[in-house]
Amino acid sequence: MRLLNALKNDIRFQMKYGFYFLYAFFSAVYIAVLLITPREYKSITASLIILTDPAMLGLFFMGGIWLLEKGEGLHGFWSVSPLRPVEYVWSKSVSLAVLSTVSADLIVLSAMRTGVNLVLLSFSVFLGAVVFNLMGLMAASFARSVNHYMIIVLLPAVLLSMPPVLTAFGITHPLLEIFPGTALWHLINLSVHGSRSIHGRMWMNLLIWLGIALFLADKRIGAALESEGGGGT
Repeated sequence: MRLLNALKNDIRFQMKYGFYFLYAFFSAVYIAVLLITPREYKSITASLIILTDPAMLGLFFMGGIWLLEKGEGLHGFWSVSPLRPVEYVWSKSVSLAVLSTVSADLIVLSAMRTGVNLVLLSFSVFLGAVVFNLMGLMAASFARSVNHYMIIVLLPAVLLSMPPVLTAFGITHPLLEIFPGTALWHLINLSVHGSRSIHGRMWMNLLIWLGIALFLADKRIGAALESEGGGGT
């Protein structure tokens, strides 16, 4: 019940500050791009757009959400809140991942219409977005301002985006397959091509990264909220 209430509050917060409008705007832009993309390049373009737009936008937007809450003094109520750190972390990452998933589905349905495994696309984008959101939330907890956050998050963004981009353009190496972004790109690309296979290795990759990111985020965010809550009392 606490987690459900937290999710509702996070969705209202995201709507209040225009995150839904931003996702709608970016989705419309990328739909337009895909509609004018030649057919032979449409699948790989769609895969990269979905990876870098709805799935990875959360990595940057998470910083904005954290800093907005911090600016409003909401973190100061942590010491009297019944919400546990892991519930706070889940709520933030899942609420934005749902938005990323809806955006990805709308982009593909509007621009490609047929030949897409929408179930595989939805689950892969959702899981990948949760992983990226958790990493963004951890990075945001160290930031003092938006500009500071953009500096902090630059390295995680490069590590998450460059391996799949290199893989997409045929530059492959076993080490690149370790990164969660590469596994997510494979799943997105396969879903865009209508694949019906299970792809267990890539799912295992994302699930391992989910476990690591959730454990680290729980520890880091719990400490950060306790520090800010204590400072506000």
